[in-house]
Amino acid sequence: MNKSLFIALSSCAVAFATPISLADAIAMAKSCNSQIKAEKAKVEMAESGQTEARSRFLPQLTLTASVTKINDPITIDLSSLQGPLADIAGTAAYSKAYISTYSAAYEKKYGELYDGAVKQMMAAGLTETQAKAQAKTIIDEKAGDIWSGVVSSRDAHNAAVQQAETYQKATSDQIKESRDFEMKVQDDVFFNARLTAIWPLFTGFKRTAAYDAAKENVTAKKAAFDMAQNTVLMDVATKYFTLRLAEELTIMREDTKKNLEEHLERSKKLEEGGQISKAERLRAEVALAEAQNAVEDSYRDQTLARMALASLLHTDTSLTATTPVLAPENIHSMEEFKALALDKHPGLRQLRTERKRSQDAVSAAQGDYYPMIALFAYKELYTKDLTILEPEWAVGAKLQWDLFKGGETRSKVANAKALDRSLASMEEQTMDNIKLLVEKRWREMEHAKSRLESLKKTRELAEEAHRSQTLAYEAGLATGLDVVDAELSLSRLQVADLKAHYDAVIAWLGLLEASGEVGNAGEMMANVQAPVEPAKVSEPVAAPAQPVLPVVQPAAQTAAPVAEPSVPAAEPAAETAAPVAPAAEPAAETAAPVPPSAEPAAESSAQ
Repeated sequence: MNKSLFIALSSCAVAFATPISLADAIAMAKSCNSQIKAEKAKVEMAESGQTEARSRFLPQLTLTASVTKINDPITIDLSSLQGPLADIAGTAAYSKAYISTYSAAYEKKYGELYDGAVKQMMAAGLTETQAKAQAKTIIDEKAGDIWSGVVSSRDAHNAAVQQAETYQKATSDQIKESRDFEMKVQDDVFFNARLTAIWPLFTGFKRTAAYDAAKENVTAKKAAFDMAQNTVLMDVATKYFTLRLAEELTIMREDTKKNLEEHLERSKKLEEGGQISKAERLRAEVALAEAQNAVEDSYRDQTLARMALASLLHTDTSLTATTPVLAPENIHSMEEFKALALDKHPGLRQLRTERKRSQDAVSAAQGDYYPMIALFAYKELYTKDLTILEPEWAVGAKLQWDLFKGGETRSKVANAKALDRSLASMEEQTMDNIKLLVEKRWREMEHAKSRLESLKKTRELAEEAHRSQTLAYEAGLATGLDVVDAELSLSRLQVADLKAHYDAVIAWLGLLEASGEVGNAGEMMANVQAPVEPAKVSEPVAAPAQPVLPVVQPAAQTAAPVAEPSVPAAEPAAETAAPVAPAAEPAAETAAPVPPSAEPAAESSAQ
């Protein structure tokens, strides 16, 4: 009852499942898969890093502002200069007063002579204006004599000395008695606001190397994205064809179950007519029970495969595969696949990009041998709290050249060159691994195709044997065991044929993965025609009118047949399992597919 309910529920799930092609599944994975989204975000991060590296070629403009509180105001004590300053000021006052006294005496003597000359000219009959002009001319001509007379005068000399000494003493005493000989330079609370611009002109090619490295980093992240997407899409395609194989196996096993049900009904009628023994009818019932178990297993495998595919596509929708399990015929040769893989394999492209980055690292390390030159400028936006030693603005150029760093620069350059040599060796090894991987998967595909050719004749033989045994059983010339064995043998051959197609498709997908073209698998499979449906079992003929005694079979022939091979499960370990043919069936044994071998170490290295 439980088995019937499980099969019924599974059938309903299949009936309401959404059909999806391989191309649709790949497109859905590209847009919905979480791992692909994460790798795409890393590419965007690398592109932002490239923009950041480009900004280093432009000047930097910075605005800074601060409020500072110090313990005490900053002052300058000038008391030690008070005495010398007083002497200097007194001397200056002495000189000034001395010169001023002589000047006053000269002006007084000049005025007296001028007034006398004017009066004389006016007495001679000249007008006042004419007298002043002529008097000024005459007195100016005697200015030198007047000054000499004043300087040589004892009275003027005594007055000048007396006046100078008085001023000298007064000025010197005023400075010496002053107590304000401290200058405040900075208050205890002050505010600063500055706009600064810096423009590096030459950095020893470090900026260029950093920008090139940032560009290569974008290329590397894109290669890593392609590699991750390639791996995810390979997983999606594998899970897709696993689901498709499970669905086709379910159909085949349903047909086998239906044929065994019809055979059981015929066996019951023949037993009632006394034409066969009870053992043959029981053998048909056992075969039908095993076929029911196989159908149940098929539905379970189908459910697991559907869940695995839906998980990769990040969807809760029940899906059913529509693209047939059949590898395209028109594909590249092995050498062409090798050339494509060496040119487009994402892992190899990523490694080559890392080599370019290592070469940029060498250039960046060698940049320490060169000087750094930069222009700078700043403007104080708040000048009230500036000290007397701080300018309001400044512009200039700066050079920095590390002449000796203890061998650090040489070590950096040697390290970067060693990394480049290491990556070059890894690139050569990866190329060899990729060639080996392509050749391995190519041979796996050719092996699967050769199995298909051998299975083709074997299947024809099994179909003919099944038809003959059915007719012989109806005619009373064969036992029910012969019919059941023929039915199971044909079923195993059909499963082996499907499994060989599956192995060929997976090997073909492996070649696409190595060449970085799994994303195009859907378009390549668009024109592939579905495989021919399994041959329908011929309708049984009417039972003979005359009863025929059954032939007694050896006891060994009544043994239960071995269960049929199942679909590869959703788990990777189960996917590598291969169907095993029972020893009692020689034809099926020769047609059983060879289990796919484990991937070599080269495959993991190449990816």
